[in-house]
Formats: sequence, structure tokens, C-alpha cells
Amino acid sequence: MPIDDGLKPQQQASEPHSSGRASSRSSRSNQPGQQRGKTRNDVLQALKRADGLTADQLATQLGLTTMAVRKHLAALERDNLISSTLERRPVGRPARVYGLLPASEDLFPNEYDSIVVEFLSDLISLDGPDKVDLLFNRRAERTFEYLEARVAGARSFDERVAALASGMDELGYLASWEQTGPGEYALSQYNCAIQRIATTFPQACFYELETYRRLLDAEVHRSCHMVAGDHMCCYVIRQRDPSIAAIT
Repeated sequence: MPIDDGLKPQQQASEPHSSGRASSRSSRSNQPGQQRGKTRNDVLQALKRADGLTADQLATQLGLTTMAVRKHLAALERDNLISSTLERRPVGRPARVYGLLPASEDLFPNEYDSIVVEFLSDLISLDGPDKVDLLFNRRAERTFEYLEARVAGARSFDERVAALASGMDELGYLASWEQTGPGEYALSQYNCAIQRIATTFPQACFYELETYRRLLDAEVHRSCHMVAGDHMCCYVIRQRDPSIAAIT
């Protein structure tokens, strides 16, 4: 059954919980390298605990051969998760020292979403729900301005939908679009960059829907919703006058 969130939510949940493929990041609670194998995970963990280690030092810590460690280090460097520098030593040849790059931080546990949910919940307790709604409204305005700049050069309605999908994809929503009929389109989002927050505070989803309606000046409703358990969010878009081929 289609889900049309046209009515503005008034309450928040009490417990925490967004081809024309037009890519994404959210907080992860996985142990680092869970998909990369235990040894790479161990390498990442060791580098996290140290201010730079050589392959020999890692091999000693992990009980592996230096050659085996170097293979994992090379793979992690290719993935832009670690870097290396040559450091001169008082005795002997310079040593290559390995350390983590900022991109590796996403592989370690974090609680960014939980902290935001806690802060917003505390703000409701301290100052009432209207202040939280105002924050989501202001975020929606910034998102609108960001997307508006991307659809500004589009002349046809098709181009506007494509630019909207591309903009949302840039924001991490894995967005794609397709034309499903004359003047009718589907915009799909396979990731929600703020899903845990949106699950607790439905204002996020409400303002997303309103943003699309404003940007496209079209009929837009949500037909599937990740917060409701669907594997993606999908918006059905209908051009108000399909006979108009271009926006002037």
C-alpha cells in the first residue's frame, strides 16, 4: 500500500532506532574489516592503537610473517585506508611506517546517530517539540538550496528529475530515477544517510517529501519507506502538465 506522508508528524517515537543512478556514508557499528577478513581487521586494530608501526612490528604483534603482513598492508593502501612514510632511524636503513587514514574511521564503531537522537530528545524535554521541528525545517532549507542549485540549469522536467536524483546521490542516498509513463517518474533511494534519526523523528521524512514537491512543482507521494520496513524509499512523481516539454 502506498505511503503518502503528506501530513506533518506531530510526535516523535520514544526510542531511537533518507538508472539514472545518479554514493554514501552512515555511522557503522561493525568491527573494522569485518568484510575484509580477520587478519586485515587485526592489522587495522593494531594501527589504531599505535602511532605508526612497521611491517616487522605488526608481524611480531600479530604472530605472522612479515611477507604476509605486507600483502595485507598493500591491499589496505590500495583501498586508501592506510598510508606509509619512510622514517630515518639512528641505526640502519630508513623504515617504512604505516598509519591509518581518515577514511578508515568509518570502519570502527561510532555512535554519531545515537548522540544526535539523544541531543534532540533532550531538546524536546528542555524546550518542547517545536524547537526540534525548527531544526529539521532549517536543515530542509539548506537541502533545498543545495538541490535547487543542481536543478537550476535543467530545462525539461526530465532533466529536473535527473538533477534531483543526482543531487540526492551526492548526499549519500544511492538515488536513481526512471520514467514510468507520460509525465510520471519514480525516484528511488536505496540508502538513508540519517535512517536512525529519521526512525525516531519523522519530521526528517516529512520535510524531504515537501522539498521534492517544492523543487519540482509537481505531485509527489512516497510509495515505499525504509522507516516502515521497505528496502528503499520510493517517490512517485507526476508532472502537473505532461504536455509541457520544457520549463521556461
